[in-house]
Amino acid sequence: MSLRTILGAVGLGASLPFIIYLVYLSQAKTTSPDQIIFLAFVFSITFPTLILLSLVLFRSLIVLAVSLPVYAVCVIAGYARTFMAFQILCNGKLTESFKDCLYFSVSLFTNTGCADCAPTQNLRLLAASEAFFGYISLGVFTACLIVILVRLITTNKLRP
Repeated sequence: MSLRTILGAVGLGASLPFIIYLVYLSQAKTTSPDQIIFLAFVFSITFPTLILLSLVLFRSLIVLAVSLPVYAVCVIAGYARTFMAFQILCNGKLTESFKDCLYFSVSLFTNTGCADCAPTQNLRLLAASEAFFGYISLGVFTACLIVILVRLITTNKLRP
């Protein structure tokens, strides 16, 4: 059994229970605040693990190009759902509008910030975690892209 097979089995085995629970929570009619916070953290941790694992196993530029948008959309949507459940401050008023929460989540993940929306007292740590995961994911994916491009160039697959 090769190292890639072992890594793939371990990564999938570790991630699968979280993904199943994540799908269960997404479909549940009622969820507690703790479950929603857990959902947001699972989005942030499970998807990059699966993406990095697939990069190790397949070493493909296509995997990176497909997985980055999927990861970003999943994390942003997960955090937006969390912000909807707890409400954020937009223009000085509490809101649980998906549009406002999505805007706030995108601005946090991309680290651009927004002056008109802010987390409530209970959401400050969660908002900081989304900004942290957005910052780290940019660095990780940039590093992976460089490694893949260097490998392609050195194997003469990218030269004209």
